[in-house]
Amino acid sequence: MSELKLLHEAGALREARWWEAEPGGKVHCYLCPRHCHIGEGQSGFCFIRANQGGKLYNLGYAHPAALQIDPIEKKPLSHFFPGTRVFSMGTAGCNMGCFFCQNWDISKSRADQVHSSHVPPEDVVKLAIRNGCPSIAFTYNEPTIWGEYVIDICQAAKEYGLKTVMVSNGYVTREAFHDIYDHIDAANIDLKAFTENFYGRITLTHLKPVLETLERLKNETNVWFEITNLIIPTLNDAPSETRELTEWVLEHLGPGVPLHFTAFHPDFKLRDKPRTPPETLHSARAAAMEAGLHYVYEGNIHSDGAHTYCPSCKTLLIRRSWHDVRQNKLRNGCCPSCGLAIPGRWGNTDAAAVSPRKKKCVKRRPLRRATTT
Repeated sequence: MSELKLLHEAGALREARWWEAEPGGKVHCYLCPRHCHIGEGQSGFCFIRANQGGKLYNLGYAHPAALQIDPIEKKPLSHFFPGTRVFSMGTAGCNMGCFFCQNWDISKSRADQVHSSHVPPEDVVKLAIRNGCPSIAFTYNEPTIWGEYVIDICQAAKEYGLKTVMVSNGYVTREAFHDIYDHIDAANIDLKAFTENFYGRITLTHLKPVLETLERLKNETNVWFEITNLIIPTLNDAPSETRELTEWVLEHLGPGVPLHFTAFHPDFKLRDKPRTPPETLHSARAAAMEAGLHYVYEGNIHSDGAHTYCPSCKTLLIRRSWHDVRQNKLRNGCCPSCGLAIPGRWGNTDAAAVSPRKKKCVKRRPLRRATTT
């Protein structure tokens, strides 16, 4: 725990929230459903919540391991200020153990194993403004585990009118949920599969808490949220599982919640699995729309499944190429042909055409450039 000792000696440790002391110097962290019981000098499963002197500290506070400017569509969010840029950031660590993680070099690392610099919440906001980003995204690793940092950034962002986005696995307790999400404007929740077997074997967690988070977002907040399901050949690509997932979303969240089916590419511990065939995404999208979902997207491939269509008159409303918005026909959030209100957060981004953007990265220091959401 060299990083913990160095931070402690420098007076830079930030005491965590969502914990309680236990006999013998241990602490109980109840931020996520793992409920880690952490001994002196040790960290929880996530690597960045550590016990020093019988208190829990967040080693990720103000120490991002990745900073980048992305299109909002990369999160992916298709109904949240389309065509805008988002200041994206992540730290070390994660509270899931996904074998297919595409940012494993930071999410499977400890705080002292990644290159990071001290970036206080106010500086995050200044960087976002300086780079023309109306939103800040907490992404790349699991932002729940650095919830204290997330909350403080959100509070600073609101003072300047910036929006905030959680890109999350949804693995958070009821006790911490509102503390974090009451500050958030939008979220994309990664619903990794729809079987307990997959969650237990491939992510080392459980399905039920993620479903509960989605229901809380729908019923207890005003957060705009979308869902991503990464389809991995032989593991969660059965049409029956896709159908069950779709039916659950329709019944518990409604037809207006956007669902993204995205393609897997071999990485981390699942290099033996093949890439997801485009036909698998096409079939999943068709089945979901036939079941009654209005906005179903395909990701990580080039296809018409990236576009937004009016569910009533089928007018093409937003045309995309990969993560670029090429045309946006919405008028005040409504279909220009039939007038149907399209759910989402559109703001003043409606325009007849939006030029493709060039990606721009923060040059402040040589932090890692994360590759996925």
